[in-house]
Amino acid sequence: MDFWRILIFLMIVISVFSAWKGYRRKLEKAEGEEEIRHAFVPFLLMIILFLIAIAVFIF
Repeated sequence: MDFWRILIFLMIVISVFSAWKGYRRKLEKAEGEEEIRHAFVPFLLMIILFLIAIAVFIF
């Protein structure tokens, strides 16, 4: 892998980690089902982005 692919992969890993931290904070404050959904959906989309990035870099 060249330098740019490694750099992009590291940026994606860092963004997933920061999304996880934000998800935990929002989930602790959430009281109802709607607030939990608003916390979970962005995190789920970040995980999907991470999986797509892994698929692109492998294939």
